[in-house]
Amino acid sequence: MKITSELKNELKRVIWDYSVDDETLWTIFEGKKSTFSLNQEKIYMRLLLSTPWYRLLDCLGTGGLKEILTDQVINSIWIKDLREKFIYAKKVLHGIS
Repeated sequence: MKITSELKNELKRVIWDYSVDDETLWTIFEGKKSTFSLNQEKIYMRLLLSTPWYRLLDCLGTGGLKEILTDQVINSIWIKDLREKFIYAKKVLHGIS
């Protein structure tokens, strides 16, 4: 997935409370690195919970959304209603009824 300027801005917005430089943030987002308290899954979850759906589509595209909507990320969402909505979105994106 390509890290565009829109995506960079969104990542910085959702990870505002972590003391991490931009380069490290991109590396963690790409799954090449993690820190004690921040990993790729946590970034994906924060994007899903903190960013409007159509903004995510603009930043990630449908391919990027398919990539971040993994079972592991969805199951880490503690709000049942939101978790169910993301399960539905994943099915729609993958063409599953």
